[in-house]
Amino acid sequence: MNWETISKKDNEIIARQIQREPRNLHGVARRCPHQCPQVSVNYPLSKKEQDADFFPTVFWLTCPGAVRLVGKIEDQGFIRRIQEHVNSNSGLSEIVQAAHQEYIYIRRTLLDYKVRVGLRKAEDNALKYIEKVGIGGVSDLKGVKCLHMHYAHYLVTRNNPVGELVDKMIRLSKEKWQCNFCYYAHAHEAAGVAE
Repeated sequence: MNWETISKKDNEIIARQIQREPRNLHGVARRCPHQCPQVSVNYPLSKKEQDADFFPTVFWLTCPGAVRLVGKIEDQGFIRRIQEHVNSNSGLSEIVQAAHQEYIYIRRTLLDYKVRVGLRKAEDNALKYIEKVGIGGVSDLKGVKCLHMHYAHYLVTRNNPVGELVDKMIRLSKEKWQCNFCYYAHAHEAAGVAE
């Protein structure tokens, strides 16, 4: 899987988008129509030397407008409703599990061989945990924890049924998203749903 290396400008934009200094940034997986980061790639471990804190979120939705629209969907109770649908549909459940497995695989590939060996030898066998939890750190690979994370995964891979549903709901709402950075940086052009 390919993504762009994080630049100083990307880091500044993402800090403005999420309103804090980003951590574990590794790359930009997707950009909005105005070339601002929309989904970042995050390294699974703290980048501080000798710090093995695990960060389960590989793909982070950074675009404030997209975050707002997905938040509206979550506020309407769709995490619970989608989870109930996944639980009652064995075919969908298998596809959601496959999305979690793909996410785990991508997370694992971010760690080079020496890091994986070191984690395997660690007392708590941190690698086992990293290779076990799915999107958002869920241990039940049929679970839906955060629609933002599923949507970010979908935007990058097109391989997440929960994220695809969120995308369809956003498109059906006919709402356009606009983050302040894009608005001011691009002469007040409207930033729509990226494609």
